[in-house]
Amino acid sequence: MIRTLTASDANSMASIHGLAFDHAWSAAEMRTHAEKDICLGYADPLQGFIIIQPAADQAEVLTLVTEKAYRRTGIAHKLLHAGCVTAAKQGVEILFLEVAEDNIHALSLYEKSGFEKFGRRPAYYRRENGRVAAITLRKRLDA
Repeated sequence: MIRTLTASDANSMASIHGLAFDHAWSAAEMRTHAEKDICLGYADPLQGFIIIQPAADQAEVLTLVTEKAYRRTGIAHKLLHAGCVTAAKQGVEILFLEVAEDNIHALSLYEKSGFEKFGRRPAYYRRENGRVAAITLRKRLDA
């Protein structure tokens, strides 16, 4: 049920992203990512997706999101695994990401998936009632 996303998925991507994050990306931004980055989605209609931006032998997970009704069902784990495999096939050796320090479910997912913490960015994310730090993580990928 994992599939490569295209520009035609941009509206669905923006809708799911908009319901999950305070600073959502537009359909135009999603279209750009679908055209140049690794964009994988789960199911049709779309229930979740991951965007990975490669740069030589490194890449960054820009976003990983699951529609609210499908959270905690394993979709994010499947997308993350597929993203790691796809990135490794494209020559990526290290995958980076950052996550809000208070997002305990995401931190747990990343740690269970082999990511290691290596940094912290204080007051990185804005919230209605203040700011929260970002935790930076990385994972070495097998070719």
